[in-house]
Amino acid sequence: MQATNFKLLSVVRPKQVHAGFTVLEAVIASAMLAMGLAGAMRFSVATLNASQGSRHVDVASGLAQDLTECWGVQTPACQRMFQTKDPLHPIATHPDLAFERTWQVLRIPIADMPPAHLQELRIVVTWQEDLQAMQIEWRHRRASTPLWVGR
Repeated sequence: MQATNFKLLSVVRPKQVHAGFTVLEAVIASAMLAMGLAGAMRFSVATLNASQGSRHVDVASGLAQDLTECWGVQTPACQRMFQTKDPLHPIATHPDLAFERTWQVLRIPIADMPPAHLQELRIVVTWQEDLQAMQIEWRHRRASTPLWVGR
């Protein structure tokens, strides 16, 4: 058996080979990276602001719900809640953030029923967020025992 020698042909290349990036490519890549990072930062800030706003709405909803539940119970502690109108500073919020809770009890007239048979409690919770006044409004109705019950 006879051995065959193969000669590898070299690929012809131009004499000037560019190794790595040119300055222009590096500047363009750096600019694109900077724009991407700036966009990511703006998105992160917007997400944090939305999260904080959602948390404030949750706190305000909880304050309104507490008062709504107390309206139905009428214990001495709950009656004191209806007597105070001080701004509320809930735990776990910014110390400068104050929620103000106001309410109004309305009588809803119904034909052939006593005047206070159906009542509506309207609760408005307000607070300042980013120099803008925010508020939520809750409405809860209750009816007294019908006249035919207990006869």
